[in-house]
Amino acid sequence: MLVKLTEVCGTGASGSWPQKYSLREVYINPEHVIMIREEQSFRNLNQEGLLSEGLDKNHRFSKLIIDRGSTGTEMIVVGGPSAIQEVLKSHRRVLRG
Repeated sequence: MLVKLTEVCGTGASGSWPQKYSLREVYINPEHVIMIREEQSFRNLNQEGLLSEGLDKNHRFSKLIIDRGSTGTEMIVVGGPSAIQEVLKSHRRVLRG
């Protein structure tokens, strides 16, 4: 089962300043998440008003590492690590023998 999260995406050219950001829905398989870490830098950007307009200034952000076999994909999502863990945990399948 896939889980819907909100991803923070950079929309400006790489290396441009100031970087522009947008939000989009992303669906991930919770079985493939191998790490969740808080991203304080995005919380700071949000508090400075540099992320999406209308986003609550108290939001926390997490970096997810998604397993892709020999490599991983990183993404920043809206929500603190414990909140993201709860969402992922509530959607994991339990195998019954």
